[in-house]
Amino acid sequence: MAMVAVLLIGTLGLRGFASAQTLQGTGGEARSNNILAHLNLVIQYYQKTKEPIQKAGEPNDVVYRDQAIDLSAQIAQFAFQSAKAQAGLMTASQDSDAPTQGASQQQRLQAAEKNVESQITDLNHQITALDQQISVANPRKVAALQTQKKQLQGALDLEDAMKEALGKIVSMGATAGGAGLAGDIGRLQSSVPDLQGKNKIPSSLLETIDYAQSSGVTSQAAVLIDLLGSRRDLSLLLNTEDNLHKQAVNLRTPLLAALRGLIQQGQQISQQAATVGQTGAGPASSGVAVTLPASGQPTIQAITTQFKAMSAAVVPLSQEVIVLEQSRSNLLAWQTSIDQEYASILHALLLRIFVILIALGIIVGGGEIWRHATTKYVQDIRRRRQLLIVRRVVVGFLSAIVILFGFVTQFNSLATFAGFITAGIAVGLQTILLSVAAYFFIIGRYGIKVGDRITISSVTGDVIDVGLVRFYMMELAGTGSELNPTGRVAVFSNAVLFQAGTPLYKQIPGTRFAWHELTVKLADGTNYKLISDAVMKEVQAVYEEHRSEIELQHREIGDQMQLATSLPSVESRMQLNGGSLQLWVRFPVSIEHAAEMDEKLTEALLDLLGKNPEIKSGVAGTPVIQASVRG
Repeated sequence: MAMVAVLLIGTLGLRGFASAQTLQGTGGEARSNNILAHLNLVIQYYQKTKEPIQKAGEPNDVVYRDQAIDLSAQIAQFAFQSAKAQAGLMTASQDSDAPTQGASQQQRLQAAEKNVESQITDLNHQITALDQQISVANPRKVAALQTQKKQLQGALDLEDAMKEALGKIVSMGATAGGAGLAGDIGRLQSSVPDLQGKNKIPSSLLETIDYAQSSGVTSQAAVLIDLLGSRRDLSLLLNTEDNLHKQAVNLRTPLLAALRGLIQQGQQISQQAATVGQTGAGPASSGVAVTLPASGQPTIQAITTQFKAMSAAVVPLSQEVIVLEQSRSNLLAWQTSIDQEYASILHALLLRIFVILIALGIIVGGGEIWRHATTKYVQDIRRRRQLLIVRRVVVGFLSAIVILFGFVTQFNSLATFAGFITAGIAVGLQTILLSVAAYFFIIGRYGIKVGDRITISSVTGDVIDVGLVRFYMMELAGTGSELNPTGRVAVFSNAVLFQAGTPLYKQIPGTRFAWHELTVKLADGTNYKLISDAVMKEVQAVYEEHRSEIELQHREIGDQMQLATSLPSVESRMQLNGGSLQLWVRFPVSIEHAAEMDEKLTEALLDLLGKNPEIKSGVAGTPVIQASVRG
């Protein structure tokens, strides 16, 4: 006994002495509340460890989680084991102090049930004895015996009914888990069936850190947020574990004090027995009076029984404290691992953002160099505009690609989402998309540019601006040979190019001349040769003033289009139209000076008719000057 006490003292590190009655004097109700509060916190801690804490991490994090669950299960098992032992100690203490008053209602019901069973047994024996007497009794006494048997049978039926009722009540009390502290402990334990089974909770799959480091900015940010949540959850677990450790130590302290009191009493009795053995076989032979345990003092057998009951409560608590310390070490190691993973992901995220910014800077810088080079070396305004538009498209496309690949890695989901978005855009923005597509036709080689004169939807005008989705032109109106601004700006969507019923007419690229017609009706029998030569001479004289400019434009057309065409010149034809002879003359005019050339030609023809009576008599009507193509 002394050796066991020494070993237990050395293991638990006990200091100080206390009597075996220390536990009984600590307040039964307060201690019961502390035990139940400790068990509730143990259950809460166990449930928290089962919840998935991490979504991304290293493979060793799964080991930490599994170990945390196993240790929390051991903590719960030790806590319930110690609580049940303490409940037994407290019940035994109450029974020894007040055997009748301290008995619980469930115990009284069980005692009543046993009493009824014994009475039923006695009644059965009495009825059996009466049956034997009736079988051999005098006929005159049979009636009295039968009456007595009926009374005993009625009493037996009553006892059977009482037994059935008490059995139902007792069974309901047992189903409810009993009463008092032991019943509360049983109900708490039954609320966590996982502790009773051996089924292991499968570990949740983790997203590896290597995958997270190679993911996009959004995925890495999501992993960082998850790791921050994991750190918070672990901090809460550590706080709960600290509270559990304090509660377990506080519950163990009075038990250790009571246990040391038992050990001290056992050592004293052992020392007295050893003294008796050294002085002789007994007090008569030695003549020395030995002090034996006084009446009412605990014997070595009672102390041993109390020691076993007390150690059944202390040892699980000590084991719980040791496992709590192991659990704390495991959680701290887990927390350190998460901190390292957080730092690694944060470094990868900052590096990716830095690379994205560098790539965007290179793209923007290249775009600026492109813009400056275009402005400096491309003199043609139309070409310059086209290059600047291409620059914007290229810079925007490359920037979008860099941002897309930098921020997104789940391209399967992105493709599905982009498909729905594209379908919606195609339906809702059909006209705008057609306008954007037509823009690239407009700025093409044979497209329109600022300054071109075009005709579209019966509207003629000079183009003043070409946008991404629409173009603007200054409306012109007037006679066939002279067009003047109306003061209005016509706006057309670029998508008009795809409308079959709306043709677009424009000048040949690089040209600024058009064709006009002169029609002169001749009288019958006139000298048409004389009139033709005279009129052609006047038309040629007016054309000569702009001939060099028009021929230069024509040569530029040949160089650009690689197309051989005849030089523009004044052409004439004699025609029979409506039963009369007429002279038709076609001549080029500069668009900017068309009205001026027509005016000069009109004055020349009027002078010719006024000065030459023969020509005047040969002309049947007033000559007509008009544009070859209206608008």
